[in-house]
This record gives sequence, structure tokens and C-alpha cells, in this order.
Amino acid sequence: MSFSAARPTHLPNDEHFQQWAGKCAEDPLRVLSSACLLGHAVAYDGSDYGAYPATQSLFARPEVRGFGFCPEDFSFGTPRAICDIYDGDGFDVLNGKARVLTEAGEDWTEGMLEAAHSMLAVAQDHRVDLCIMLDVSAACGSTIISDGKRSEQRRIPGSGVCASLLIREGFPIVSQRDYATLARIHRMFEPEWQSPEPGLDHYQHPWFVENFGLRVDRQVESA
Repeated sequence: MSFSAARPTHLPNDEHFQQWAGKCAEDPLRVLSSACLLGHAVAYDGSDYGAYPATQSLFARPEVRGFGFCPEDFSFGTPRAICDIYDGDGFDVLNGKARVLTEAGEDWTEGMLEAAHSMLAVAQDHRVDLCIMLDVSAACGSTIISDGKRSEQRRIPGSGVCASLLIREGFPIVSQRDYATLARIHRMFEPEWQSPEPGLDHYQHPWFVENFGLRVDRQVESA
């Protein structure tokens, strides 16, 4: 199987890029972002998770308009406990088959579902073209999430609750580690743009391939 055959379907495809070809400062690419990737201090500990050059420089472009939203800050405030998905992924949470719990065991499932629907409303209200979201997060992860308690360092391929709802509703999603796709977006506006990161998307990274092999997407389930 080649990388292209295993490419996650939530990433933007050639059809999306054709639709975005005319984007400019007067008609910008409209992007919903995890608020921390826009520099907002809404991580669980009140930080912003640090800088990601490819995403930061994208949001600085006049041809791009970013809309920030932090689902966990929306429902649980900042600072807050760390939460993760237990017994499945975000699609399972949407379908009532998995739960979102803090490391202390507090059930945050309902708050996360409320946040997911609020994030979807932001995407729809602002007619966004694309979502750029923080991977691994139980809310915003699109390629990797924690399998239960994050401190135990178990990772599985999958998407968080908010990302899963956005995927189900047809929005393409890129993570801060999908460097090849981020570079392609930059080059719509600046053909000679050079990425500061390796020219791979997250699912192509040697760490991902070594741990999970080439990804095969699960079917997006309906509610």
C-alpha cells in the first residue's frame, strides 16, 4: 500500500484546492482553528502549547482569515483538568459508545458534546473552508488521540470529539503536524514558499508508520 492509498480522508483533497484557487485578501480562505494555535493561552494549564511555525505564518497571511475556538475552554474553563476519551474515539463518543473522562475519573462527556456542537456552529456561521486543529487533543485531534489516561502514553489513530463532528459534517481538517498539506496551502499564495518542517503529513511520519503502519480510515458513522 502506498502513502497516497492510506491518506486520511479528513485532509483536504484536490477538489478542495481547486475550490480555493481564487482566494485572496478580498476573499480570504476562512479557517476555523483551535484557539491555542492562534496563540491564545487556553491550554489546560493556561499556556498556548507553544509555537508551530507553519500554522503561525499561515494565519499571518492576508489571504487567510482565522476564527479561533477552544472547545475545552468553552465548557470547562482554563486552567482545567486533562481529559481524554476512554473506550473508543470521537465518533464513538458522538454515538454514545465511549466517554470523556478526566484523569481523576470525572465524566466530562456531556460538556465535550456541547462544545463540539458549539464549534460546529462557529464553523457553519463563519462559512469556513477548512479547520486547523491541535492533534492528540480529546477535542481537536484528527490523526492521533490518547487511549484513555494521557499520562500512560498510549496513543491510537483516531479523532477527538469536536474533530469527529466536523468531519462528519464535511469540513476538511488539518493538524499542526500535517506539514505537507500546510505547505500546499501556503503555496497557493506563494509558490516558492519553503516549509520550516519536514515535507510530510502526520500519517506519513516515521513515528506514525512505525507504531501504526499505514492508516486505513474507519467509515464515518452517522448519528
